[in-house]
Amino acid sequence: MDSEVQKKGKKKIALAAVLCLLLAAAGGWYFLRDSGGNNSLELADNATIGILPGVDIAQRQAELQQQLDEGMIAFSINTSPVFATGGSEGNLMLENPGNNAKLLVVEIYLDDTQELIYQSGAIPVGAYIENAGLNKVLEPGQYAATAYFKAYREDDQSYIGQAGAAINITVLS
Repeated sequence: MDSEVQKKGKKKIALAAVLCLLLAAAGGWYFLRDSGGNNSLELADNATIGILPGVDIAQRQAELQQQLDEGMIAFSINTSPVFATGGSEGNLMLENPGNNAKLLVVEIYLDDTQELIYQSGAIPVGAYIENAGLNKVLEPGQYAATAYFKAYREDDQSYIGQAGAAINITVLS
């Protein structure tokens, strides 16, 4: 008799578990269905699929590629430059790759004080600066810093934008 009671108890527990799973699934479906806000967008009945008449597809692709190329900033830097002394040159290894098509100016700021400790001149496309000294003499130690690569158009030198990289500067003595 005890085994029958145990079987009925197990069936009730299993049935309750299945019921809980069904309720959880229904609740999840309800919340996920409405989580995106109003999902009842109505398509415009006068929209035509395709490209506007008179649009030069090759020209549009060239314009889009130019915008994409301008928005991307390629660069290279040594993320762990070492300086023998606080006033010596270190191996920054700043590069403006040939596929970048923009001038780069590099500024390095100490993370803790936001102090500018290095600023390059404009680095031409396809050029690099292997070694450089900092604009501030640092005491021996490790310094967390951020290098910002500011991009400028080659033709009129107007500002485009910037990208950054975290670096760790070591000054030996």
